[in-house]
Amino acid sequence: MNLYDYDEKTVRITLKDGDVFEGVCLHNSDEYNLDAIGCEEESLAIDNWNFFRSEIETVELIDGPPKIWMNRPLHCMHLVPAPFEKIERGDKTIEMRLRDEKRQTIRVGDAIRFEEIGGWEDVLYVEVTALHAYPSFAALYAALPAAALGYAPGETPDPHDMDKYYSAEAQAKYGALGIGIALL
Repeated sequence: MNLYDYDEKTVRITLKDGDVFEGVCLHNSDEYNLDAIGCEEESLAIDNWNFFRSEIETVELIDGPPKIWMNRPLHCMHLVPAPFEKIERGDKTIEMRLRDEKRQTIRVGDAIRFEEIGGWEDVLYVEVTALHAYPSFAALYAALPAAALGYAPGETPDPHDMDKYYSAEAQAKYGALGIGIALL
């Protein structure tokens, strides 16, 4: 069973204990599992449920109405609770990321599945409405509105906030990307 074959497809997973789950499937890499939950085992995710390869008896593709995001490319990203909640409330309409190889594949009209890490582990689906590429986070912060980036009135936007997520070397190599988003 190659778990990558089921990415972004509607599936039915039957577990070895007999439980059955249906939904849009996302592959979780070993690296994500190790970072998020300390496990190196490959897994699949459906909505908020994560299933390890050792638990899965079968994975079947199922026919059915496509989800709203299924008619467009879907990208998966992780967020800590504070920015996740700001997007959920509509207070943050631009997500800031490194403009690395993964983000260079994103196009206006694509969908993104944001998974909350370390909080309630909820998910959000958004549509990409705009892409703003800059040589650095300093340039991105200078050009885009602080409120759209998720800063409250009176807060001082600081491009060094991104240093906790991306090394200086990676920022210099790839630059920054502001992803305009709207909830689906």
